Amino acid sequence: MAFIQFSVPVPVPNIKPRTTDPLIQCIIDNKLKKLKKLLPGHNINGLYPSEPWNDDVTLLTAAVVSGNEEICNFLLREQADPNIISTNAFSPLHYAACTPGVPLSIVRRLLAAKANPNGHQLQISPLQFAATNDRADMVKALIEAGASAEKLFGANPDIDKKVENIIHQLPSGNEVLKKCRIFFDFTSAVPKKTQLEVFNLFKEHFLEEHPFTHVTLFERYFTVVGPGAEQYQQSSIGWLKDSSNRDLYIKGFISRFPRIPYEQQMLALNTFQAVICMMKEISPLVFNELVPILIERARPTGPQGEPLIQLILNILCVIMEKSSKHKVGVDDLNISVLKNVCSRLMAFISPNYSVTVRMFTYRLFADLYVFIPEHIHSCGIHSVPDGILNHAEMAMDYVKDKLQKLDTNLRHPQSSSVLDNVCEGEESTLSKNKKKKLKKRKKKKESQEKGQETEESTESDAARTSVEESGPTVQPFTSDKENSASPRKWYQISQRWRPKLEKLANIDASKVYKLGNLTIGVDPEFQIAKGSDGTEVFLGLRDDGTEVAVKRMLKSNYQYLKNEEEFLRLPELDHPFIVRYVDFAMDKYFVYLVLQLCEYTLEEYIQNHLPKDSSDQEAELKKIVKEVLCSLKVLHSEDIKVLHRDIKPQNVLIDITGKARLADFGISRRLNLGQTTLRTNPAGTMCWKAKETIKRDEYVYKRSSDIQVAGMLVYYILSKGHHPFGEEVRIEVNILDGKYSLKHLKDDLAKDLVEWMIQEDMNERPKVEETLAHPFFWTDEKKLEYLNKLGNVTEVQNYRNADEELLHALEELTVGKTFSGWKAKFPAEVVQKLEGRKKAYSEDTLGLLRFIRNLHEHYPEDAEKINTMTLFPDLFGNAFKFAKDRGWNTRPSLRKWLKAVPVI
Repeated sequence: MAFIQFSVPVPVPNIKPRTTDPLIQCIIDNKLKKLKKLLPGHNINGLYPSEPWNDDVTLLTAAVVSGNEEICNFLLREQADPNIISTNAFSPLHYAACTPGVPLSIVRRLLAAKANPNGHQLQISPLQFAATNDRADMVKALIEAGASAEKLFGANPDIDKKVENIIHQLPSGNEVLKKCRIFFDFTSAVPKKTQLEVFNLFKEHFLEEHPFTHVTLFERYFTVVGPGAEQYQQSSIGWLKDSSNRDLYIKGFISRFPRIPYEQQMLALNTFQAVICMMKEISPLVFNELVPILIERARPTGPQGEPLIQLILNILCVIMEKSSKHKVGVDDLNISVLKNVCSRLMAFISPNYSVTVRMFTYRLFADLYVFIPEHIHSCGIHSVPDGILNHAEMAMDYVKDKLQKLDTNLRHPQSSSVLDNVCEGEESTLSKNKKKKLKKRKKKKESQEKGQETEESTESDAARTSVEESGPTVQPFTSDKENSASPRKWYQISQRWRPKLEKLANIDASKVYKLGNLTIGVDPEFQIAKGSDGTEVFLGLRDDGTEVAVKRMLKSNYQYLKNEEEFLRLPELDHPFIVRYVDFAMDKYFVYLVLQLCEYTLEEYIQNHLPKDSSDQEAELKKIVKEVLCSLKVLHSEDIKVLHRDIKPQNVLIDITGKARLADFGISRRLNLGQTTLRTNPAGTMCWKAKETIKRDEYVYKRSSDIQVAGMLVYYILSKGHHPFGEEVRIEVNILDGKYSLKHLKDDLAKDLVEWMIQEDMNERPKVEETLAHPFFWTDEKKLEYLNKLGNVTEVQNYRNADEELLHALEELTVGKTFSGWKAKFPAEVVQKLEGRKKAYSEDTLGLLRFIRNLHEHYPEDAEKINTMTLFPDLFGNAFKFAKDRGWNTRPSLRKWLKAVPVI
């Protein structure tokens, strides 16, 4: 029989004598006034020892265990966090569920304050505690709040039986409870019954949707694991062969998928992929509804989200292939959907993603090229990278052929007839009157083109030239013969500037400035930025429809823009994290630098456009830091050795895909061969200068000068708008004095990185490659590998005989951390297995590090089931900093390993 896997154990409480903290005692004694008096200056979410419960708990947990609703309400009003776990790994809800007499109203109050109804990931759930104590009322409240009755099912048969009994005692009229009971019964049946029995019992409920995870029972059925998994999948395919079942499932998936939580999406997508692969053809209606939903969930999230992104891209490839017979039009594929897919895919051609993700992306570009070749050219894709083509050699022949054909088309755009066919497809979405006008205009154009083949050819080639390959083609042009009634060509990419660009695309010709192949909105309403040096930035449109930002400066300052153009045209600066050069021009009074149009400055993005979820914010800010440093890595490479000299928030732009791009190279300088230092006039922006470039007789610039300012910018990003050297008036004085504060950063690794970059001695600052190899950017796998290495340090090996000074230092390090009382958080059977007949591991950090090393060295299968980084999220940062301060990282074994850590 098959089974559903659960590897989460029931923890064993930590046994350690404690003395009750005065704050906890106030709560036990029901003395709210005294608690209010003592509370100022204390962390309301800190852990405090409690002798009665032999645990370190939060104040809220103490109020819950005491059944004191008044104190609970007070603490929650004061922002007490209902999800903080105790040293013994129990949350307030766990204590409520396992303590007799706790009122249901307290449980409901905790749930209303966003307590996680499932509790901590690696322990018995509150629902299981409630069932064990026959609290049917509490089980009902937890399920209605989203608790999973199936969570940890199979870990303890006795608890499973109690949960099953109490689930079937709950009222049957409640729709939420009814659906949850079906999913629980399915989970319970899988390990007990044959696949055929399970199928016959539950097939009529296959399209039932879970009220909280929004996955269907069919998706749970299809993804059952174990020896009988293949039988489950085969019977699923048999069920899907009934087209009515398949159509209902797809229709339901389209409405459900946006609501499925992130952690459940892989399960749903794996099932959906199988369904899509079974279909011979996908209708335009399904395509136009389904594709936007999928591409919306394929968000750039870094390596952690790659499996999900890869799966979505794979599904999109299948969908595109099964839609290849359709055309673009009203009753066919929606061109806006296709263009949106193209724009979203741009994020995944970054080298930060695996070659597999990038290959899927270019494979999709190949499919899209059939429908929207002009749009793909306008996005600046001018070839398929050699690395992708090489990787495709190992793929199936049709994938290899498809990518090679795309590469040929990108490098040598097809004849205008192909593009005309696409345009005709777009025209089909217009009204009949507009179609007639377009046909007349096309006939008129054809008659005018006779005898002018040479001019037409030249113009056509220029229109098809990729944005990235464009040279300085713009020349002064002041003719106003443009047909004012005709809308200009416009490929809609930008979201922020769309209303203004729409106006620019349709405004009367007399109200814009036409300069060669550029239309520039020079009225104040089209101005999007202004610099202190008189630079103005306007919205513009190229004749090929590309949206651009046009930087204008008086001819008297010509050299600044010319300098920037020269740098941006370097092939090495054609990079995903550097603003893209488009064109350069001048007229009688001004010079113009035409650049890729971005959405926001870094300052705007951080203040107003970050994700609302705090964990998403942290991931996004870390991504931006990495992108900024990657752009600096390009500048500082030995091939070009460019000093930026004006790094600041205003010179980092965020493009339509959310990618950070370094901009403004007006005062940048290039070091000569063999040169490491530049001595020149002062440059840069106040408050964003390195120490060696402020108030000196001789101004010295090195690559390390950029590094110090980049360190200030890294702090600015991670702190969401603060400067490490203080407020504006004092910043430059503090830079000179070396006085800084990192109080807005909680992450110890982030602090370590910033301190390294902003230190006074320019010779002690890291190279940009070293910053990108800093542990702040490491994956969880790399962090765990380091902890394993740390477990072999001599002091850790001798943890049972450690000296008092070391133990005291570690004790201070452990206070209030998740790895305090670490044994209780590992599965009891794993701890017993490692300790065996030997002496027990010490409860301190040395014992933990040695335990982790031995677990992975001797019991890799058990280690694989335990997510150490989730269990102890603050362990790595504290351990790395401690080892660094102690000099352990400079010892031969660790030093050699650290040097081998690759740059991200």
